[in-house]
Order: sequence, then C-alpha cells, then structure tokens
Amino acid sequence: MRSQAVNRMLPSGAPQFRGYATIMHDRLTGTSLTCPGGVRRGCLAVSVSGNRIWLKDANHLARRLFDNDRLDRKLKRHHLTSIAFSGTIGIGLFITSGQLISISGSGGCVISFVVAGLIVIAVMRTLAEMVSVRPLSGALIDFPHTFVDPALGFAVGTMYCLAECLSMAALTSAAARIADNFLPDGRTLANEQKAGIITGLLIITLLSNACGVQLYGRFERVVKWFKYFIIIGICVLMIIINVGVGGKSFGTANYTQHAMAPSLRWAGFNSTADAEEKSSDFGIQGHTGTFLGVWTSTTLAMFACMGGDMVIVTAGEAESPRRDLPPSARFMYLVPISCYILGSFLVGFNINFMDPKLFHPFASWNYTTSHSPFIIAVGYTSIRVLPAMLKACFLFSAYTAANTGLFASSRTLFAIAQLYGNDFIKRTIGTTNSGHTPIAAIICCSSFGLLAFLGLADRTYNQPILSLSSFFVSTLACIYASECIAFLRFKKGLTTLDEKDVFSRDEELYRKRHYRAHWQPLCAIFGLAGCLLVVMFSGWPAIYLLKNYDAVKPDQSIKPRLMLMGDLLGAYLGPLLFLSLFIIYKFVYRTRFRSVSDFEDAYFLPNFDQEPLAKGPHGFKAWIKEIWSFAK
Repeated sequence: MRSQAVNRMLPSGAPQFRGYATIMHDRLTGTSLTCPGGVRRGCLAVSVSGNRIWLKDANHLARRLFDNDRLDRKLKRHHLTSIAFSGTIGIGLFITSGQLISISGSGGCVISFVVAGLIVIAVMRTLAEMVSVRPLSGALIDFPHTFVDPALGFAVGTMYCLAECLSMAALTSAAARIADNFLPDGRTLANEQKAGIITGLLIITLLSNACGVQLYGRFERVVKWFKYFIIIGICVLMIIINVGVGGKSFGTANYTQHAMAPSLRWAGFNSTADAEEKSSDFGIQGHTGTFLGVWTSTTLAMFACMGGDMVIVTAGEAESPRRDLPPSARFMYLVPISCYILGSFLVGFNINFMDPKLFHPFASWNYTTSHSPFIIAVGYTSIRVLPAMLKACFLFSAYTAANTGLFASSRTLFAIAQLYGNDFIKRTIGTTNSGHTPIAAIICCSSFGLLAFLGLADRTYNQPILSLSSFFVSTLACIYASECIAFLRFKKGLTTLDEKDVFSRDEELYRKRHYRAHWQPLCAIFGLAGCLLVVMFSGWPAIYLLKNYDAVKPDQSIKPRLMLMGDLLGAYLGPLLFLSLFIIYKFVYRTRFRSVSDFEDAYFLPNFDQEPLAKGPHGFKAWIKEIWSFAK
C-alpha cells in the first residue's frame, strides 16, 4: 500500500504526512510503517483496524521525524517569481548577446533568442501543469522519478545540482571579469585583487543563502525590481542613442546591410571587405554558413534563457504551491520574450557583427575591455559616465544570478539526500537547522564556487566561463528533455484513467484544481526535440575546428587546440555524466520503468486539499491582472 493511501485512510483530525512520506518513500509492510531513518530516527508505528489506520503517539513522533527534515513554506508568489527572474536574468542579455551578434549578426541574435525562448517556453508549460498536480519539495526530481524511472530521477537531481553549482562558479567568474574592466586604459587587476573579488563574492553568496528563506525571498524581490529598471533603462538608452543623442553610433550606418552575418567566420570579422569575401578561407560561406551561425548562436542563447525552472525548485517552500506555482511557471515566457528579444533587437540598431570590440568565442585573442554590446554602443557616443554605471549594474546582475544558482543547487541536494541518501546522508545533508534552512547542503554546494578561481589561470577569464557555461547548457537540456518525457508519461496516465472512467484531464474538477496547459502534448514534444538538438550539436563548432584546424588556422588566430578541447569537454561531459548516472543507478538498484497502471495515486495528494487553488484568468482584464501579479 502506497503512502498516499495511508494518508487517505487516516482518521479525521490526525496529522498527515504533508507529502513528505511520498518524498521519503515510506513502505507499509503488514501492519507497520517502516521509516528509512530506522528506529533511532523514531519509526512511526501504525495499526490497522477495518478501514481505519490509527497513529500511535503521532504528534510526538511526527515532530521527531520531520521537525529538522523539512523546509518552511513561507514564500509567496512574488518571492517565487523573483527567485526565478533573478536566476534567468544574469549576464545573458547584457554580455552573452555580444557573442551572438559577433557570430550571426544583430538579426541572427534576435532569431537565436526567439528559437531558444520557444524551447524554454514549451518546457515551462509542461512543468507548470505537473507542479500544479504534485507541488512537492524536489519537484524536478519527483516528476521523472514518479512517472518514468527512479534512476532517471536520480540522474536529473544529481546533474541539476551539479549544473547549478557550476553555473554559480561561471557567473561569479563573470562578475570578476566585469570588475576587471573598471580600470582605465585597458589595464587589468592583479591576480591578488581578482582573487579578493572572487572570495568576497563567494562569502556574500554563502551568507545570503544561510540567513533563511524568508529573508532571501525579500532580497530577491528587491533584486527583481532592480533588474526591471536596468532592462528598461538600457532599452530606452538604445533608442536615445539610435536617434542621435550623444553622437552617431557606429552601428547605425551598417545595420540594414549587415543585420545577418553572410558567413560563419570563426575568428570574427575585421572589416566590410572581410564580410563580403567569398573565399572559403574565411569560414563556412553562403546560406549554410548563415544557418550554422544562427544555430550556434541559439545554443549559446540557451544559457541566457534557462533559469525559469527555479520556480519549480521553490515548490517545497511555497506558501500556497497549487495557487502560486502554476502561474509563476507558465508566465516565465515573459522573461525571454520581453527582455531578451526586445533588448537584443534595440541594441542591434547601434552595433554590428564587424565591431572589433565584440567577443569572438573561437578566436585566440579578444579585447580586454567590456564585451557587452550595450557598453560598446555607449562608448561610441559622447556620454562618458554611463559605461562605468552599466558595468556596476551588470556586475551586480551576475552576482545575484550566481546567488540564485546556490539556492537552487542547495535545495536540490537537500531533496536528493532525503530521497536517495543513506542514513548518514539523511542525518547530515538531509537535515535543516532550527530555522529550517539546509545549512549543510548550502555549504556543500557553495564549495563548487571555488572553481571560479580557474579564471585566474586565464588573463581574460574567457575559456573557464565558456566551458562552464557549455556544461550548464548541455546538462540542463538533458534535464529539460527528461521533464518533457515525464510529462508525456504523466499525460498518458491521465488518459488511462479517463478510459477507465476514473478521472479525466478535461473535467471541470481538474481545471479547477490544477493548471491544464494548452497545446499539449505538442509543447512537450517540441521541447523534447529542441533540447535533444541542443545536446547533440552544442559541441559541433569545436569538433569542426579540431578536424579542420590546419585549414582554418591561417584565416585568423583561432584559439589553441587545448582550449577547443575545453569547449568540447564542456559541451558533452554533462550529457555523458547524465547517461552514466542513469545506467549505474539502474544497474545497481535494478529499477524498472514505471507502469502507467501505477500512476493512479500519483495524481491525488490529499495533503493539499484545503489549499487555495489557482483561478484561471478569463477575459482580457483578468489576464492583465494575472500578468501584473506575476510581474510584481
């Protein structure tokens, strides 16, 4: 008998497991409930009498079992959206967009953000419906664990935790890279100063996460509004520059002619003549080169658009998860659409892909000045005070995104410890302090931030950031694909229940209690296909350059083979580890793919029966109110 069935049979007024027994996978054997923690943790004995299950000293034992093993549900909707927004808006729009412009042009940059945004939107819609049904702690792990295979849940949880840890290191290194640009005349900081900046950022990140989720949520709400003002400000600034205020921009004269890069030239372009050159020495020419340039930009743009999944990570700490999580998750599409596409579109009028200050990810040499297209565009005007202000804002944005990465990784590690850990891991990483903050998990995950010091081995920080970012993108693409597969199984289980006249996804009861995503399963299939393509082709530029290195090297200084191997390792190490963890766990624990017939109890969690439910918006005014509720 499953733990959900135990909760259903509890007498009125008896304390229930609040979804925790499902997470811990308690097993009812005979007349006793076996707890994973053993007798020392306080095992909950039950006796069965007819159709009723009575708890023995339930209040006392429940406190002993769960008081230091749970997270507090204190986050309101504005806290949930703030955490996800802060995790999504880091350096993607402000810095990474310059790489996209250098590869595919200003127009190609916009197209890349559109394609990447559509893939992320499709995945978020699938997650929004599943979390409305199962708003449990460790939800990203729970979905593939429950609807596909426990081995897949283990692989998803472990790799998501690792990816967020490495993302934190990459963003911390990027913040130090931005700080390195504050010195005039292109000078850089000494290694001791860089190390001090990285150390300070890591300490602040650790302390902000250790102060409790309520204070952290309030901090992230302030950060969200700060980023709102940054994005609005730079968009207005790009319009002002384009109309000629502060002097004519470098990009306006060439934008119409050079919106799309005519070829994929690995080391970038130095002049209009280079861009119009038809010789194969300059890279991949024609429509093929343009398409491959846009696709390469799309894989890089995925790093910027990913992050909305952090809404799902907050499921265990949301005050009203069924009411607040679905709208927060499904409206995350506003971030890639309104921010990335609009921002990159406007900056494209003021800069073009031939600008020598843009960052070229496959070149051996780049300027040590800021690679942000916004700062480069402002630098061509007579406005002198704004570049330093923008650098400070972008540094803060990178730090806060790294801060959110630590939050997501620590909560995921906490859930992994409770679901898959042995007794020792449960008593250490799987516990919280008296304020219900997983301090041990936070400390473990923050230690990965030390990888940010790899930037000291590279004077420009470029290769460590590129490799860590590639690992993050390919790993999260595997996780997103797994969530789409989980949704297809989730929906198949509901279809089976409908065929048995038990329950239907189309019933009014389902629509009232849960969020029913439109255009399914098309969204899940599109998200699955898009993520698999990103995984397969994320490392193809490195493979092409390594294979044809002697032919393309005379073109312009392509970076050394060792750095290209770093690109290749970053692109495919994540998927290989993901597949290895899945196979090893499945072989060791002999897990089986879940049968659809076992899903019936997965759709009914009585612990959340009394919770306020999300009300689907009806009419234009209701949609505006719902979007404003998300935004604020």
